[in-house]
Amino acid sequence: MKSTSVWAAAMLFLPLLCAGGADMAEITKEKVLAESPEWQAKYDGYKPEADMLEAARPKLDSGFRAEVYLGLWCPDSRNNVPPFIKIIDGLGANVPVRYFAVPRKASKDVPYYVDALKVERVPTFVFYRGDKEIGRIVENPKVGMIEDFLEVVFKDR
Repeated sequence: MKSTSVWAAAMLFLPLLCAGGADMAEITKEKVLAESPEWQAKYDGYKPEADMLEAARPKLDSGFRAEVYLGLWCPDSRNNVPPFIKIIDGLGANVPVRYFAVPRKASKDVPYYVDALKVERVPTFVFYRGDKEIGRIVENPKVGMIEDFLEVVFKDR
């Protein structure tokens, strides 16, 4: 029992271990969308299909959660994070999501934005079921944000 609580505490603080001593900050979705009018416009303009949201709801058990590593300076973050936030908001489910703003890498020699998780590009969306990572969307979705999100949600079931 004690080792489980130690593991849970470690998972909470693991994202705070950054690459090269760079400062990463947890940020709210409201602050992300307020970064510039373009971020809010991307959110407002994205319309996930209602049937896709409906398909995801039953798969979002109490152990499903996500972490998003993004660069407020990054065009891919600006294009992909607002639609992700819109999906989470549209689900109406209590999906815990933590957002982390990472600074630019100090140099090209620094391989990761977050060493412990090997976050190499931003945005990176990391999905968990309990303590187990079940999938990622890295930089740009392969098909589309809702489609790639559903692929992860239906994984490992």
